[in-house]
Amino acid sequence: MEGVYETLCERVDGLLAAHKRPLLSTTGTRTAITEVIARIEGLEKAIREIAREVKELVARQPVPVE
Repeated sequence: MEGVYETLCERVDGLLAAHKRPLLSTTGTRTAITEVIARIEGLEKAIREIAREVKELVARQPVPVE
């Protein structure tokens, strides 16, 4: 399970890094809004990928026998 967690963290970090440029006080409003939108889209993509990975992980778990 630890390996899956590390893999997910690495993938999310990569996605977030791809959409993260510093927002400075000199950043124009339009540029800042565009950057924030890109970050939100990156987070949405990361969340979808995490959900997909968790769903696959759960599907691979053996069903407990009572």
